[in-house]
Amino acid sequence: MAIEAAGLSHVGLVRKHNEDSIFLDQGLGLFVVADGLGGHAAGEVASRIVVERIAKVIESTARQDIKSLPSYDSGYSVNGNRLREAIFDSDRAITDDIVRHPERETMGSTVVACLVEGSKATIAHVGDSRAYLVGEKTIAQVTRDHSWVAEQVANGILTTEEAKRHPFRNVITQALGNGNDLAIDIVDLELKGSDAILLCSDGLSGMVMDEDILSIVKQASNLQVAARGLIDRAIENGGEDNVSVVVLKGDLS
Repeated sequence: MAIEAAGLSHVGLVRKHNEDSIFLDQGLGLFVVADGLGGHAAGEVASRIVVERIAKVIESTARQDIKSLPSYDSGYSVNGNRLREAIFDSDRAITDDIVRHPERETMGSTVVACLVEGSKATIAHVGDSRAYLVGEKTIAQVTRDHSWVAEQVANGILTTEEAKRHPFRNVITQALGNGNDLAIDIVDLELKGSDAILLCSDGLSGMVMDEDILSIVKQASNLQVAARGLIDRAIENGGEDNVSVVVLKGDLS
């Protein structure tokens, strides 16, 4: 299946450095958005480590016996296991870098990654970077934010609208490089002909409503225009954070 994809990243209007990293490789069928944490360029280092390590592991496991992976779990698909191993590896790589560079001890990263094979897409994420499935007339958030407000919404303590305005809305409960056990969420999707997948940092999801994301993607003449339109709308709405997007779809005809 031919995969069409486009990605863009922008520093935004408030922050001095862009700590996001993106990765697109149609040949591997791999697409990644990582949102670095830590400031003073450390977040940029962490997110770059994430995308580089994930790409390396996905490439090396293309023909590998998946059951030989250290993190193999029979409860996940083949590509789910590949993405899990890649994310665990990137988590270890950040930790190792902190040991070598103690001045970066506060750095970490979120990640959302998509691996496409045929009509199947596997999505893995840690943190509050998101994946959306964009259909002909609908948009659905595929990932569940690993954040304090998302937990409160899930427990019925906050409404979705209250969560969007809550002062703790940027507090995440999972990140790569923080030294804790990771709970990596994996989702397998069967793509239809009109489906597109959007990966994004919270610089987009925190600034642009889902219905506006749907409208921009569906009205765009191509995915590059869609990516640019999403970035521009986040900037128009205040650009309070780095904003990164990857939009992809396959030719399922």
